[in-house]
Amino acid sequence: MSLPFEIPPVPDESARQSPFTPTFGAIPPLLADRQNLINDFAYALDSGPGARGRATLVTGTRGVGKSVMLRVFRDVAESRQWLTVSARATGGFVDRLTTARLPEALSKLDTANTTRTRLKGGSLSALGFGGSVNTESENTAPVTPDFHHQLMRTLEILDDHGTGLLLTLDEVHRSHLEELQEVADALSTAVADGAPFAFAAAGLPETINGLVNDDVSTFLRRAERVNLGNLSSAGAAVGLRVPIEAADKRIGDEALSAAVESSSNYPYLVQLIGDNAWRAAGSAEEIALDHVQEAAQDAKETMFRQIHEPTLASLPERERQYVATVGASGGTARTGAVADRMGLSASHAGVFRDRLINRGVITSPRRGEVEFSIPYTADFLRSEQAKAGKTSTRG
Repeated sequence: MSLPFEIPPVPDESARQSPFTPTFGAIPPLLADRQNLINDFAYALDSGPGARGRATLVTGTRGVGKSVMLRVFRDVAESRQWLTVSARATGGFVDRLTTARLPEALSKLDTANTTRTRLKGGSLSALGFGGSVNTESENTAPVTPDFHHQLMRTLEILDDHGTGLLLTLDEVHRSHLEELQEVADALSTAVADGAPFAFAAAGLPETINGLVNDDVSTFLRRAERVNLGNLSSAGAAVGLRVPIEAADKRIGDEALSAAVESSSNYPYLVQLIGDNAWRAAGSAEEIALDHVQEAAQDAKETMFRQIHEPTLASLPERERQYVATVGASGGTARTGAVADRMGLSASHAGVFRDRLINRGVITSPRRGEVEFSIPYTADFLRSEQAKAGKTSTRG
């Protein structure tokens, strides 16, 4: 029986895999424009307890590499023989850290201190020779459902072994404020005790600004801030060209310039366009301009699905109206003009502007102006408007 579709052939041995990683959280083949941040974090680990940067908050819009930086920080810590514990800051993350992540880290170094062997069954002959013995291990330091206790116990053991602990939290959100408060309080105690630990958390600007401004803890207010933005044009070019050449292909100057321009220096788009262009080139030895043009169009549609739709769908109605008004101006607008078009006072419209800046949807490059933070937002709005028009016509 024939299948109602065609299965693509399995690539032969000569096929070369794309060097790009267009997946959220995956470390790209070349981490352009971020080396100074990596160096600063390594210096903080090497400088001892209390060093600036041992508590770091990473923020930025979607797609700029916040989760990637946490992964890189863990690699840096592990290169120093530190243990690392990570979690997504979704509901119940404190319990997961307490009952699973920290005990797992502790068990790697504390087996001698937390277990003892006892006779379970079997037989012993005279003088202990012959017979058989079955044993089991009994935990003498049972886990308690208290994050503070478990953290300090772990840090005590690590200190005895001459190493430390890096704790990372990804996707932090203010909806879990009580749990973040519990973690921050415990980490603050660890700082006061000079314990061997470091902490890094990542979230959208709205969340990180809220945690700092809402007085969640002195510990978080004093944490180092890493605001990730877009790459430089040179960084985007290097991030495209070097992986392509390392994988034994070439990319022409015109094609490279087009790829950089289409990416808007947005880290996720650099990976997405690079991967699409590699696929479009197929077995060709060089990625040409037409490959990049095809790749950019496919990347734009992927951005619509993965970035723009979920970002804008989560906005309240008035904020969506603000975004639509900026979009009607082509993606850059005067704040006064936006307020006029919405029929609002400048101060009232400014409330929605500030909220959208905190959400990472828009930015203010100059006083009195706003523009979209995420590439192709205006294109997405036009696309949605066109769809709505077609639906209305059919109706």
